Amino acid sequence: MSRHVLSIRIDLHRLGMRLVYSNRDFIRTHELAYELGTNTYSAGKILAALARLGYVEKWSNGLYKIIKKSVKRY
Repeated sequence: MSRHVLSIRIDLHRLGMRLVYSNRDFIRTHELAYELGTNTYSAGKILAALARLGYVEKWSNGLYKIIKKSVKRY
């Protein structure tokens, strides 16, 4: 492996829950890329994985709607 390559792991469920409980309704790939410090291609792959898990829904090219889940608090 090259010395100039860094591999990281992201807990998709934790990231998805962070998005769900945020005050945002939508997120763009370039916004997630900025927050995670990665490129937009990788952020798009992460958002596509979050869509498969049900945290977001793709609305258009580079735009995802965050699916708000109802939470019962006791």
